[in-house]
Amino acid sequence: MGENQSRQIMNIFIIIVTVIVVLIGGVAVYGYTSLNRNIEREEIGDIGISQDVLEYKQGHDVINIALFGVDSREGTYDYTRSDAMLVFSFNRKTNEAFITSIVRDTYVFIDEAHGYEKINHAYAYGGAKEAIETLNKNFDMDIDRYVTVNFDAVEHVIDELDGVEIEVKDYELDELNRVIEEMNDEGIGTPSELVSTTGVQTLNGKQAVAYMRIRKIGNGDYERMERQRVVLSLTMQKLLSFNKMKLVSLVDDFLPYIKTNLSTSEIIGIGTQFLFANITDLQQLQLPSNEYSVGKILYDDLYYLIPNTLEDNVMEWHESVYGIEDYEVTETAKEISYEISKFSNLD
Repeated sequence: MGENQSRQIMNIFIIIVTVIVVLIGGVAVYGYTSLNRNIEREEIGDIGISQDVLEYKQGHDVINIALFGVDSREGTYDYTRSDAMLVFSFNRKTNEAFITSIVRDTYVFIDEAHGYEKINHAYAYGGAKEAIETLNKNFDMDIDRYVTVNFDAVEHVIDELDGVEIEVKDYELDELNRVIEEMNDEGIGTPSELVSTTGVQTLNGKQAVAYMRIRKIGNGDYERMERQRVVLSLTMQKLLSFNKMKLVSLVDDFLPYIKTNLSTSEIIGIGTQFLFANITDLQQLQLPSNEYSVGKILYDDLYYLIPNTLEDNVMEWHESVYGIEDYEVTETAKEISYEISKFSNLD
């Protein structure tokens, strides 16, 4: 499996594991014991959150948690580019929950040492701390909590959920099986049989991962993202239908694949609120949005997604998550937006 194919496939898994952690947090008695025992924790120190952002959002009661997926097969979470970067947002006033996918090729300002680069480079430069600071300064976010998920568990998690029911289309079948064979040949996970027919059927963990990796047919990356959303929606339905005892039976399998700076009490608190809010779905957002972005080949002959403009994306996101109309973008984000805008009209 090539390096490019192994990237950008973590979104679905990160969301699944995050929801499991949140839901099991609501099972307070068992949750406290298991969360203390099985989750790897790492503090990341002070995060640069703009005081203007903190003051502006005071009273809105929204929790934002950064979610990272990394290919850490050698046992380390740091100094690798994040395969996926998302933000989980829980608005406790409106009882709404959001997952924002951050497009990995997005052109942003990282720091003075590295300047403007793809946003997924931030994790490689400084782990969760650098990545969170990059999100905060570019998008006026106030994140200081994170969850990092190990790539290795993707297949395992879906198998533990007894697979997902997917409609495999005629034009997808050959490419799906090609990816399954490639994964089998490289010894990744448990060997799997190929998918023999099209139509609605239950895919096992490896087959589902291969399905999410398909990108060379149809509408390329956009259709690949839609496949991820389909798997996410179906998996979410399964998770939200589980009773608490079933969740308890799953938690020990998932927690060792997670690193976070969330305390046990924070996870339990958020999980309890999430359960009482009776949320049945996560609203899907994207930064930058398709409306406010343009793809460009820049000076290093690499593809970048240029926010067009960054200000518009910041305002749109805050209206969706916070319900703030005409959000007042900070001067820092405005300055970054201005610098990025110089590239949006290049041929």
